[in-house]
Amino acid sequence: MDFEQLKTFVSLANSKNFTRTAEEMNVVQSTVTARIKLLEEEVGETLFIRKTRNVEITDAGKTFLTYANQTLEIMNEGIETTRIKSNFNNNLVIGGMNSLWDTPIFGQINDYQSCNPKTAIRLITGHSDDIIEKIQYGLIDVGFVYNPPHSSLFNIYTIREEPIFLVGSPELVRKLGSVKSEAIKDIPFIHYNWGTEFSEWFEAVLGKHETMRYRVDHAGVAVRLILNGEGIGFMLESIIEKYERENLISQIPFYPRTSIPKRKVFMVSSKSGQGMVDAFSQYMIAKNKDY
Repeated sequence: MDFEQLKTFVSLANSKNFTRTAEEMNVVQSTVTARIKLLEEEVGETLFIRKTRNVEITDAGKTFLTYANQTLEIMNEGIETTRIKSNFNNNLVIGGMNSLWDTPIFGQINDYQSCNPKTAIRLITGHSDDIIEKIQYGLIDVGFVYNPPHSSLFNIYTIREEPIFLVGSPELVRKLGSVKSEAIKDIPFIHYNWGTEFSEWFEAVLGKHETMRYRVDHAGVAVRLILNGEGIGFMLESIIEKYERENLISQIPFYPRTSIPKRKVFMVSSKSGQGMVDAFSQYMIAKNKDY
């Protein structure tokens, strides 16, 4: 079993077509067929069911796919780390939710690198579960997540806890004035889910989010829509601060029957981490001690 066999297997699992996989791998189709056949012989299971126009991955193939993806990630990370070592003393891989890169955490990571120029930093975006899994497998050194793991294998710190406000463009805010909970469904609304606790609060106080005009999965997209006057939405204090100073976004007077839950950000790392991880963790704790 070799690197190219695994890459071919993953490609075929995604494309479900020998021709497309051959094009992606830049080989002839017979090479793809041969690699899959050899892999099936080594695994001892049928990984794909051949059909007229495509293939269907078997249950055995789905099980193997999980490990194949992890193996390729580990191998690629090993290659990258080895290459980096020629120019840097350390390599730090940091994972975070997409909305975190719009908060001061991004700038703090950048400041850390400036203070430690011989440390190469790689940023990975993903969901909390993905980030935690990659920490467990050694693919990410430190992760910033909204939903922390419940395991003694990890170091977990509450790194930030900040309020969420209802906001809109100044023109729209002047037009609306204060907003009552029951009126939100009748106002152009841009929904970004700030996590389980926020989602539960939202549904209890404001109703199903599926009825809202816009639903986005990236905080930056929500901000742009709000700046353009497309609607109102809930945003972290740290994200809207600079826009408030420039009079581009304003808070909306809003008094729900239960207060909006604060958004907690957790910093997670493996307890088997290196000293470099501890140094970075202590740096981030110190930077966020007032939050």
